[in-house]
Amino acid sequence: MNFKVLRGNIADAKVDAVVLPANSKLKEGSGASEAIFEAAGRKLLTKKCKEIGSCETGSAVPTLGYNLDSKYIIHAVVPKWKDGDHDEYNLLSSAYVSALKLADVMECKSIAFPLLASGNNGFDIELAYEIAKKNIELFEAEHLEDVILVVYGNRVADMVKKDGFDIGMLPRNMEKDEQEFKDHERRARLFGGAKEVAVDFIDEQLERGIEYFKDPENREKAVQAGTKIVKMAISLLNK
Repeated sequence: MNFKVLRGNIADAKVDAVVLPANSKLKEGSGASEAIFEAAGRKLLTKKCKEIGSCETGSAVPTLGYNLDSKYIIHAVVPKWKDGDHDEYNLLSSAYVSALKLADVMECKSIAFPLLASGNNGFDIELAYEIAKKNIELFEAEHLEDVILVVYGNRVADMVKKDGFDIGMLPRNMEKDEQEFKDHERRARLFGGAKEVAVDFIDEQLERGIEYFKDPENREKAVQAGTKIVKMAISLLNK
């Protein structure tokens, strides 16, 4: 996979799937969550999240992208930092693995993450970054080709640059060409509930992701994979 780090607003990412840092009730939060809810269409996305109901910490669930330039939103439920003794490391790592796996199962080619749990959830940004990087770098994808970590703020950007990454800027949403505009309008009519146009492929892939999320064995596999990866990240920080 191609892994790169960009600065900007994650809601502007033109990818197949954008990751929303979620809580277990799938309610709108602050930061990246608020930006994605607003750009996607707060009413539509809130309604769908209420229908789903909840999602376990460390797991993820997909919805449509609605008004975003992304086909899907993957809601990855991240832990809050307490004291480091409440499985926080493993649960955050599992959230990354779950989101990556869902995107791959749904045959997405590209995905964009914010730096999960580094804001109001209280994780130290250096640890949050190491967990993100290791999970992304070690993930064995079948379909995913491009993974973008979208960072915000000078402190995070400076840290990533010191790690050897050349950070570019995430392009802001520009005026679409005629075909892109038609595609967007077609999705908007479908996602808004008026199925005037059939987008069978998107529906099929979304259903595949939802079925994957429902399987307890798949969720357990993500936790186990995350546990192995987070140990590596912590060992690097302690050197």
